[in-house]
Parts: sequence; structure tokens; C-alpha cells
Amino acid sequence: MARVSEVMRSSFPTLRKDDTVGKALSVISSDRLWILPVVSGDGRLVGVVSYRELLERRVGPKARVSSVMYPPYSVSHSDDVNEAIAKIFLLRVRGVPVIDEGRYAVGLVMREDIIRYLANRDLLPRGRVSSIMSTPVVTIDAEEPVARARITMLRNGISKLPVIEGERLYGIISMRDLAEKIYYAYFQIGTRRIGFYETEEEILAAPVKEIASSPAISVEADDPVKKVASLILEKGYSGYPVLSDNKVVGIVTSYDIIKSVVRIRESLPLEARVSELDDERYREALNRLISSYIAKISRVTSIIDMKIVVKRLSKSGDGGAYIVNVFIKTKDTQYSIEEIDRDPLNAARRSLELVTKKIYKYYDRLRTIKRREKPSEAQEAG
Repeated sequence: MARVSEVMRSSFPTLRKDDTVGKALSVISSDRLWILPVVSGDGRLVGVVSYRELLERRVGPKARVSSVMYPPYSVSHSDDVNEAIAKIFLLRVRGVPVIDEGRYAVGLVMREDIIRYLANRDLLPRGRVSSIMSTPVVTIDAEEPVARARITMLRNGISKLPVIEGERLYGIISMRDLAEKIYYAYFQIGTRRIGFYETEEEILAAPVKEIASSPAISVEADDPVKKVASLILEKGYSGYPVLSDNKVVGIVTSYDIIKSVVRIRESLPLEARVSELDDERYREALNRLISSYIAKISRVTSIIDMKIVVKRLSKSGDGGAYIVNVFIKTKDTQYSIEEIDRDPLNAARRSLELVTKKIYKYYDRLRTIKRREKPSEAQEAG
């Protein structure tokens, strides 16, 4: 098996903590990347900025990168490629920074690099698109406001939405589309402008069809997985709507290909008892939701144990509510949150969001304490 150093990109842009969000977006956009390493003055990895984080935080372009970056996650240049595949899968990210023994940033490994590696060694799945696509697919109507598309993507932990008009595929809208359009409302990147939408409010109120890519490139459910891999590498788009009889039946992405060649899911410290969720759509949506929050938490710490229990409080009538209990134990602490709602997904989302915020706050506090301790340690050494 190859080493990470054999598949990584050795030439890549970086950011500093004091750089602006505007600069981050400009670099990400011009280099067609989804993540950027944030490095210290001597080149050591100190954080990661992603399009998703920019969209979630919604800070102005003059804000500092330090306010939107994730804590550093990475792989070593000497690691087996499987380590990079596992990290991308577990964290649900588009790529990971590569570091050397001194924690200096020396490269980037993106999903596309992994897919190219798999294709060159004939290691891609040999099945049909239908065997790896995500289904049921989350879509949005062409006339819905852009704000609804943003909320839908963030809530479902996805980065692309097929746009439907009259039961037919109209186009596709991505997180990249949203991030760029929203920030173009604040400032101009190069010579590109956003047309007649001049404010963020106007963009969010506009119909999705105004900023969606149309027509969308699509694939058929019976197409081979290799065709999707070729499109990803040739066209530069990470995901494609899947059609059957001219109807959207799924979506297939670079992440689905990564997922199909690993089996990490079996070893995740997760137990979800959802026996009272009879609707398969609820189960699929809950699985996506859980996976999204596992990825978020795993970017700052290791999950030792995780249990999610969904129970129906009343089985009679349509007014029954669900109670969702989320228990998460990390290497340093543990939390348990309980929420009640008639919609089990809403209850689960609130529980997971509360736990995630508590965990992030805890580790932010730890990092602050460590930073404050460093000067005193230096004084003692002197």
C-alpha cells in the first residue's frame, strides 16, 4: 500500500490565523479547494478552514480566520494511504492536511486524490451507481428561497441539493454556490459580481433556481461506479444527481465512493437504539444526522462511547411525541442530553447540537488555558 506522501499535493496555499475571512474565501475559490490549512509563522499546522465552516458561522469578510477555523486534524506524510481514507471518511471532510514529524504542513490529500489513486490501481468498486448512492435523496424545489437551501444542507449535513421543477431535475445547488454568492454580497473577488443581488438578504430571499447550476450533469442508477469517478476527476464536481426513468432517485458523491471502499462504520463507538422508528425515511435521515455530528465532534476529540436512544412516549393517535437521549463520552469528559418533540429528527438534532456545543466549548477552554500557560513555562525555562 502506498504512503500518503505518494498521493498528496505538495503545492498548496495556506492561511495565517490573522488573515481575513475574505482572503480565505478568495484563496479557496481561486484554487478550487474546500479546505485550507492554517499555519503558524514557522509553518506548523494550527487549524483548518472549510467552506462548511464559513457557511455555518456567517461572519463578515473582515473577521479573522481564527474565528472560523477548526482545531487541526491531519495525517502524517509517512502514514499508509488507508489512514487518509479513514480520516476523510470518519470526519466527513473533503480533504486533510498532511504534516511531518515536526507538525509542519507539507501537503494536502483531497477526496479526488484518493479516487485517482483508487482508479489508477483498479481498486474502485465494480458495482452500479445504485449500490453506493445516497437515498432517499434530499431535494429542494426550484422556487424555494435560497435560505431554505442553506438550512436544509446544514441540517442534513450535506453539501449538494438537486433542484426539482415539476418533478423533473432542474439543476443542482451546492454549498460552494451559497458561500460564494453570500460573500460576494460583501465584496468583489476579482472581476466577478453576483448580478443584481447586492445584499445577503436579497440572495437568501431569491429563488433557488436563480443561483443553481442548470442544467445539471447527472448519471443513471445503472451506470458503473467508474463513470462517476471519471466525472469527478474530469469535471471537477464532487457529486451528481442519480436518475431512473427521468426521476431523481438518489445522489452520488466522492464521499460515497470513499465510503464504499472502507468499513470503519463497523468499529465506530456508536449504539443507536431506534427500534420504535418504523418509518425507513426517519431511520435514513437519523443515520445521516448522527454521522454528521460524529464527524463534527471527531474534529476536536476522540469519541470513546456514544449512545442514542429514541423512544415513543405515546403510541396512540397522531399526537404522540418522541424522547431522544444522547450520551457521548470523549477521552476527557462525558455528556448526556434529553429532548422531546413530535418529530424525532428535531429532538435528535437539538440533542446532538447541544452536546456538540458543550464539547466544543470544553475544548476551546482547554486550548485557552494551554495558551495562557505557555508564557509562564518559557519564563521558568529561562
